[in-house]
Amino acid sequence: LAGFIARAVREQRLAPIDVIGFSLGGWLAAEMAANDPALFSKMVLVAPAGIRPPEGEIKDLFKVPALVYLRESVRDPERTPEFATLYGGGTSPEQYEAFEDARAETARLAWQPYMFNPSLPHLLEGNANPPALIIWGRDDQVVPISAAAVYQRSMKNSRVVIFEACGHRPEVEASEGFVKEVKNFLQ
Repeated sequence: LAGFIARAVREQRLAPIDVIGFSLGGWLAAEMAANDPALFSKMVLVAPAGIRPPEGEIKDLFKVPALVYLRESVRDPERTPEFATLYGGGTSPEQYEAFEDARAETARLAWQPYMFNPSLPHLLEGNANPPALIIWGRDDQVVPISAAAVYQRSMKNSRVVIFEACGHRPEVEASEGFVKEVKNFLQ
């Protein structure tokens, strides 16, 4: 998938671009940068999967229903008003089907090894990476925060920002601080 997206960016002559990748999307962006760093001018990676955490494990999204997984992606759904706006209320059959389709596609892309590429840190280390902002929630229960240090070591031109009292979704749980950090970085 990363190769397909990179090819589309090159063929449409869009590079270099700024990119923001969340979770699996952050992993895709990191894979693209590892293979062709000239695709990006700046990168924002938000709690990206893709690197095996030295401590803890990436949460298995196939062990629980999709809505339970989404709920567990934030530290405190009741104190996160945006969460209710995005995922509250009943789930329509169409929404449920979309969640399950996304999970099936994730299984095809990231099943073995589960949600990481053992070569990614080494591939990133060998490149002149674009400037990168790596954002994580201190209480991330999906992708352990220990992976942030590996990303930072592998991407020499990176900076890590940790949001306290925040889970896997800092863009939802700490939206004001998140937007401020991203805007300052991309300017």
